Amino acid sequence: MSPRTLVTSLKLLCLKIISNKLIYALSDDEGKNYEIVSNYLTPTTFEVLQDLLKIILDSVNLDASIRFSCIEILLREDVRKLDTGMFPQFYYDKILRVITERGQGLQHLNLKGVWVRDFPDLLSQLVRSLKGLKSLFIPHMANDDVIEAILTLEHLRVLDISGEACFTGDGVKHLKSNTLQMLSIGYFGKLNICETEENSGIQLISHLLKNLPNLISLRTYSYTGRAVSLLHSEFPDYKTNLKYLHDTGTSKGIMESMLNLCPDLENLHLDGAECGVLEKLGKLRKLNTLKLTKCDVVEFLTFLRQSGSQLHTLKLNHNKNTSLDLSEICLLAPNLQTLECYHMKLTHTNLDTYFMSLVNVEFSYCEVSDDVIRFVFTNSPFLRKISVGSVIKMTDGDMFRLCAECDLINLEELWFSCAMWLTSTTVELLMGHCPKLKVIGHMDGWDVSQEDIDYLRAVVICTNTDLTLFPANDL
Repeated sequence: MSPRTLVTSLKLLCLKIISNKLIYALSDDEGKNYEIVSNYLTPTTFEVLQDLLKIILDSVNLDASIRFSCIEILLREDVRKLDTGMFPQFYYDKILRVITERGQGLQHLNLKGVWVRDFPDLLSQLVRSLKGLKSLFIPHMANDDVIEAILTLEHLRVLDISGEACFTGDGVKHLKSNTLQMLSIGYFGKLNICETEENSGIQLISHLLKNLPNLISLRTYSYTGRAVSLLHSEFPDYKTNLKYLHDTGTSKGIMESMLNLCPDLENLHLDGAECGVLEKLGKLRKLNTLKLTKCDVVEFLTFLRQSGSQLHTLKLNHNKNTSLDLSEICLLAPNLQTLECYHMKLTHTNLDTYFMSLVNVEFSYCEVSDDVIRFVFTNSPFLRKISVGSVIKMTDGDMFRLCAECDLINLEELWFSCAMWLTSTTVELLMGHCPKLKVIGHMDGWDVSQEDIDYLRAVVICTNTDLTLFPANDL
């Protein structure tokens, strides 16, 4: 039986009650209760204020004026984390001013949802005022002045200035830091990182890799391998600390540069690597997460025979030309915990192979038969989550037989987007059979009516079962 719903913690109950009281008190347009609320919260610890801010700002259906009032009241100098969430244009400059005035203690600031690129001076002033920042997320917002302000942050470890930002190549060249470890810059699939400048990608990224000696992850940009190759040609003895890298159209020469300059790579994404590249991956002794787009399946399997045992996460995209035998993945990558396939052709040939470590599986838009799905269920004893975005022809009877063969004692989430022959009978079967099942998703792709879902949800509530049923239109 699916697990019972746990009693809500006293902490969460109190936070919800207080947040509702705050929302009610601050909903007065005249602000009559502002001083009373502020005085009431004076002895409150910053941890409580952070939690209240998160609950209120995550309430997207709450009126923006109330959410802004809560920022004004709850943001105190000792609050360390703030994620503003979505706001209409009217509040952009107001939010920047409030944070500048009251957010001196912030260590984490995420301005996604507030389009403040139209206020570069205020944004620069804000960044300069937050001396203790360790993580800053301002995608699509930074210009050269903002980068100059970022240089004053001596403790910054995580920075997101990705997207269609307004900085120039000269501005990026000034970005230097001994503390920065994670940087998001550029735009997926775009070679240049400056919108108004040609040839502003590879050379600038190479420059950044030299200026940021402790960088372990450069995200969003899709051609980092070429920048590494350029850096290697200029400084052949230089070593980066990169643990994550994304490259497109990787050649054997670029791969050699990556092997020399990035020996600590743990997570690698290669898009359209040339022939002969994958077989070199075995030299990366710390590699445990691999994402391949448009890869040669035969060459990939050759790599697995050499080094498959070190992989924990494998993501494969866009290759229906050659079938991928999951039985071989079982044998060659015995420690695999996560397997994701997108637009792949999947088969299996050996029923006596097992995924003894696999916990997460996702197949999206793949050519995959029901036999392959059964194989994953029956040969993955520790499976927690399975998501299939392809057509499944399994019936309720097939699910009964599957449950007779498998205990599914670890299954927590099941997402079948197109299972037109499954009915509410399967839902009730899984509820009774899987002791940890908490989510059944995309049920609008099943043969289940809204009345069926309403009935099942009523059963869930009446039995205090911790199970969520998701039609896709509920997400």
